[in-house]
Amino acid sequence: MKPRKASRVVLLNERDEVLLIRAQDLLNPSHQWWMTCGGGSEMGESAAQTAARELAEETGLECEPGELIGPLAIRDEVFEFTEKSLRQLETYFAFRTTEDIELEDAVWTDIEKRSLLEFRWWSRDELMTTTDTIYPKNLLSLMDLATTGSVPESPLVID
Repeated sequence: MKPRKASRVVLLNERDEVLLIRAQDLLNPSHQWWMTCGGGSEMGESAAQTAARELAEETGLECEPGELIGPLAIRDEVFEFTEKSLRQLETYFAFRTTEDIELEDAVWTDIEKRSLLEFRWWSRDELMTTTDTIYPKNLLSLMDLATTGSVPESPLVID
């Protein structure tokens, strides 16, 4: 299975809450999860360029790749989506904002319009007590790195 390269963004607001997106599998709507902003790389893009583009497309927030914090982590994940097994090599960055998210400025693909259900800011306490599925599992660690500005010499390998 050929892996798809992707970048994800741990987007934090001034209260250190993280923006997560609730998504569903199109062929099994009861299969739902929360995830960070992000998506697949386009030809010739660096991981940071992908992260900045995806952040703008999904939230309307624009930044330069150099303004991102990271890379913080990498993840090699195989998952099921619309009855297909997909392997995704993800690079995680962070970005801090004081701006409100204006979803009308977002540019979603057709599949995103059908699979992305809602956006929500989550506090650390909410993340620690929820029974919802959250990806990545190590999100709290990535939030800690982002809030302290601690970029590891080599990206952490996470689940």
